[in-house]
Amino acid sequence: MKKTLSLGALMMATSFSAAPVLADTELVAATWLPPQHQYSRYLYSYWAERVAAYDGSLKVEVELGSPRVTPTGNLNEIADGLVQVSSHFAQYTPSELPVANAPEELAMTFDDPRVIIATSAEFNMTDPQQQAEWASKGVVFGASQGTNWYKLVCNTPVTSMSEIQGAKLRLPGRAPAEWANSTGGVTVSLSSNEQYGALDKGALTCTTTTAADAWSRKLHEVATHITDMPITLFWAGLGHGYNADFWEDLTVDQRRALLYADADAMAALIVDGTLLEESEAEKKLKENGVTFHQPADDLVKSIEDFRAAQPGKAVGIVQENFGLDDAEDLLARFQSTMDKWTDLLADVPVEDKETLAALMKSEIVDKLDLDTYGVN
Repeated sequence: MKKTLSLGALMMATSFSAAPVLADTELVAATWLPPQHQYSRYLYSYWAERVAAYDGSLKVEVELGSPRVTPTGNLNEIADGLVQVSSHFAQYTPSELPVANAPEELAMTFDDPRVIIATSAEFNMTDPQQQAEWASKGVVFGASQGTNWYKLVCNTPVTSMSEIQGAKLRLPGRAPAEWANSTGGVTVSLSSNEQYGALDKGALTCTTTTAADAWSRKLHEVATHITDMPITLFWAGLGHGYNADFWEDLTVDQRRALLYADADAMAALIVDGTLLEESEAEKKLKENGVTFHQPADDLVKSIEDFRAAQPGKAVGIVQENFGLDDAEDLLARFQSTMDKWTDLLADVPVEDKETLAALMKSEIVDKLDLDTYGVN
């Protein structure tokens, strides 16, 4: 963290009787995602605007497509203070974040991105086991992230069990990869920044992402086929993680301002950048030569059967793959939080991001003890 004092403030500080002058607090918020990506636009640029509206003492420098942070290393980069704020997708480092990854074993069974982002925010900020995991990594959880349904985005049609045989597929998370392998597909581990080149060169047959993400990353230039079949949602990890030392030096009012801005940004991301942008992106993709295919019955049955079996398998998978003996209790706590937000948002219109943000402030931020939250 960098504090700056004006010359006048420094002179006043030398006087025993002078009142203290608060310095501006400067912070760098960086993402490796490109500027046009929804996360960049909402979790960074829009968030910085909201921070300024809540507390003028916080001076945010936003870096989009930043070289300071990397897809697999930015958890450590936040902890080391290379930046004060960044994101981290837990699926990229499952062995480092077993608790954060565990609930995504059920990701293929959920369907409302608004419920997901709010549930994830509350769980990560209030569950003792999850809080302990973030603390052990030297980061303070500030915001969640989330997506709409991922679909197959391919450079050749993949719509049936016969067409998926041998196809090289990039999928988010362990469970979707297991499904793909069960169909005869071959899973490839790449970051989202690498998928364009891999599709272009044939190293990938399909990636999985949303239409809005496919449009923002210009995947239509290298992948002109989308199979209109929901595969999974994606949310595990940090939408915003704060460097722990930086967070500890903040005032309570500054912490509240950042978390309020986080709530606004999460709501805008999931409503404007995820749900409302999806239909517009589909239109643009079609205008630019992308064909949306309906999946064959056998491919649909394969994923429906896999999805139906997941709740019964999840506890054992979490115990075995993530080494969490209390897997049943952990998943039950997450599901309970999910049930709460399903009820809270049941009558909230999809486009009403203001109510979603207000609920996350009142139900999560306002119930935290900001004197102690994130402070070891």
